[in-house]
Amino acid sequence: MSTSPSPTTVPEARARIDEINERVVELLAERQAIVDALCELKADADRTVRDPEREAELLAHVRAVADEAGLPPDLAETLFEEILAHSVERQRRQRADGAAGPSAEEPAEKATGAVSTCGAQA
Repeated sequence: MSTSPSPTTVPEARARIDEINERVVELLAERQAIVDALCELKADADRTVRDPEREAELLAHVRAVADEAGLPPDLAETLFEEILAHSVERQRRQRADGAAGPSAEEPAEKATGAVSTCGAQA
């Protein structure tokens, strides 16, 4: 996937890893900003935070992309499950803070289910 030559020293390898880590963090921040916008769009459309069908599609796609890239699909799925969980929780907090949408506060038993209202499948 990378066209850069392989590092030839430990410091060079670490520097490249640091650069990649920074790009990953920047992409996660960009994704989070989109999740925030999605939350508002979903609230305006009276949509729920979670969409299990979309989440399953996203995870299947991530697994396929990981496999093609030579990354263990289980690793990619685990990472994205965590990203999804963070996105859902962030959207729920946005809903509660803004009291936006039909059910900004949901019962604890629904907090892990497919019911809420700001957007999910981010």
